[in-house]
Amino acid sequence: MEDYKIKVQKVINERQLSSVMNNTKWRGLQSAIKEEFPITPSFQVKFLLDDYAHPEDFGEENWYSGDWEVDLHPFFAVEWIRVNLKVKSSKGLLLETKVTDYADEFIQLLKRLKIPFVKEDSTILIYGYVRSTDIFRTAD
Repeated sequence: MEDYKIKVQKVINERQLSSVMNNTKWRGLQSAIKEEFPITPSFQVKFLLDDYAHPEDFGEENWYSGDWEVDLHPFFAVEWIRVNLKVKSSKGLLLETKVTDYADEFIQLLKRLKIPFVKEDSTILIYGYVRSTDIFRTAD
């Protein structure tokens, strides 16, 4: 694990990144989603040492839940998480598929937990590291 931490720190230094999350905030988010949120939204995670996000294929609307029980440890290596808050549900072949958007509820949760985020279309990005906090500024 020590070698992994050194590699992560090297990437942080080379890319001149600043941390915007910590273990307490990541754990608080996981806990709030598991215990309070009406759904367990699907998510995509990008680790600092990986060239791609997991899962690679991440659609606008998902029919599956995210595994928020999974250990995102080491948190210090999470570059960002993209959370999909549009959920498809089908009630059979004859009825139209319903899409429910939980973005507003999720944004309220993030604000309560004081977690910075960026809304991108149908997803919310939560960064572990950024180059500049300007990405969190909203247009008035």
